[in-house]
Amino acid sequence: MRNDVINDEFIKAARDFAYLMNQQYPRKTILKIVGDRYLLNTFQRILLSRGIFRDDDIQLRIQKTVSKIDSRAICIDAYNVLFTISNYLLGRIVFISNDRFLRDAGEVYGKLHKDPVFARAIDMTMNFLKKMGPSNVQFLLDKPISHSADLAGKLRASLETELIPGNARIEKNPDAVLIRQSSGIIATSDSDILDETELPIVDLAHLVLADSFTLDLPDLGKLLS
Repeated sequence: MRNDVINDEFIKAARDFAYLMNQQYPRKTILKIVGDRYLLNTFQRILLSRGIFRDDDIQLRIQKTVSKIDSRAICIDAYNVLFTISNYLLGRIVFISNDRFLRDAGEVYGKLHKDPVFARAIDMTMNFLKKMGPSNVQFLLDKPISHSADLAGKLRASLETELIPGNARIEKNPDAVLIRQSSGIIATSDSDILDETELPIVDLAHLVLADSFTLDLPDLGKLLS
């Protein structure tokens, strides 16, 4: 993690942000006030926004979280998971939020689907899934995002090659589809989905990376303790 992101001023800001969040103040308002007070840069503000949540929300997410897939079906927020893995592989900012989920700072999206690193992220995910032996895997991709059709085809081909039962589907609103799922496990770190789904949730990107690397990541929960 870059020294201009995690520093003493950021830690003070994170503690103030967490306190005000628990007082039920609006997130955007707090981010502006705290960010300006501590002169935070863009990435520091992103870490606060994506990395710190109210205690009540954290507890509800923890209650839903599972660490194993076993033989259950899994429905995957494809871009959410694959971009997080790719950003780690590229050496970008990736961190553990105070709800224990792995997230990135959104540095590299765009044309990442053409990068060899993105293909590696797919391979790593497939290898991990194959070892876990889910009964079915469904990758959901955003229809509005360009090249989703090409990526869906690559994911289907990879599922077939690895003999993993499943499919890759393009949805106009995959978040809503994930929230409406009535069975299986949901793989995402998207806050809205985590809060709205009634199904078990898994931090797939974190599990995939931990299966291949010894991770040493900034942990915002520990910074606040």
